Amino acid sequence: MGAQLGGKGFVAEINMTPLIDIVLVVLIIMMVNIPIQVEQMGVKLPSEEPPVTPPPPSEQLVIAAYEDGKVALNRTVYAEDDIFEQITLRLRAMSNKIVFVDAHPTVPYGTVIDLVDIAKEAGAEKVGFAKLKDAGPAAWTEFGEHGLPRGVHRGSPGVAGALTEKDADEKFATMAPGVESCYATALGANPTLTGRMVIQVDIGPKGEIMGSELISSSVPDEGLSKCVLEKVPMLRFEALGDQKTARVHYPLVFSPG
Repeated sequence: MGAQLGGKGFVAEINMTPLIDIVLVVLIIMMVNIPIQVEQMGVKLPSEEPPVTPPPPSEQLVIAAYEDGKVALNRTVYAEDDIFEQITLRLRAMSNKIVFVDAHPTVPYGTVIDLVDIAKEAGAEKVGFAKLKDAGPAAWTEFGEHGLPRGVHRGSPGVAGALTEKDADEKFATMAPGVESCYATALGANPTLTGRMVIQVDIGPKGEIMGSELISSSVPDEGLSKCVLEKVPMLRFEALGDQKTARVHYPLVFSPG
């Protein structure tokens, strides 16, 4: 407290100096008692050994088109039909059905489009393009074996609409014996008959087959194509629901063994 003398009498005021001194002392004590925190950041120093390039993911398919006309899948050279066969079979076991195309800058544009079409017909959900490089794709390492075991080999079905890929694949089992029979008959007339085809099937709300057609084929036998399409009504699907439809592409590879 302080006092002021004057004509107006005694006036009382708060003396702030001791309060400020106390606050400063408390602040200093708190600052001294707060532990000092040192943040550490890990630093990875370069190794004396040269870096090792990690191998590509196991679930990755890359079609490479080379300047000399060769085509490879994951650096193994195949013929065009064999490329389709290999993609078809490998995609069945893959969860991410993505195929990449890596082409030399001098490869004709039409060739690249053909490879994209092959990948899509074989069952790829997406097709991507590798970055264009002056030197072209990585060099191929070996030649792949030609041909598959005798019979009809189907790839992963492409599905659009109210149907899963798993269901579409399982339902083909009802049609498979008929297709095998068609091919066996065709082999009787031509023991070396080989090729591929993609069948499109449209399914209605009640699971009925609304239509089917052959959208691509390299099999030089119209009788076989007609016979396979005649087996489509053997497919049996559950009801999809009101106003729901689906479309399925079934890629097939025919091998005489």
